[in-house]
Amino acid sequence: MTEQRLSIAEEQAEFINDFNEIDDWMMQYSCLLELTTDMEPVSDEEKNKQNKISGCQADLWIILSFENGIVHVRADSDSLIVKGIVAVIAALFDKRTPQEICGAHIDFLEKTPLKEQISTDRFHGMQTVIRKIQDYSTSLTQM
Repeated sequence: MTEQRLSIAEEQAEFINDFNEIDDWMMQYSCLLELTTDMEPVSDEEKNKQNKISGCQADLWIILSFENGIVHVRADSDSLIVKGIVAVIAALFDKRTPQEICGAHIDFLEKTPLKEQISTDRFHGMQTVIRKIQDYSTSLTQM
């Protein structure tokens, strides 16, 4: 019997709650770094212009694929803090249907101390990542 996965909203709420319970920024940073260890690797060949998110201070790549009705999200960055934040985004969206992704409202950055810890440019870069994944999912629902 397969275990039922929480919804994107439920997983996000769980992350927000757990992250906000950590009252030390260095411990929060460590938590983000720990999340990156679960990320599926991105090959050097995939770190290309097509997969790169433009407008980010750091190099950031998002690799999206669709198989058997499920969207797969992988990511990498040369910045550890960006990679940690993108690990959260990828974990929320990976292995979901396009419909789930399109209907999701991602606001963990605003509801945690992360927004104060990153630059405005990085915040907007993360919004671009979310938009890219949702736009990709939207295009799949229109096929």
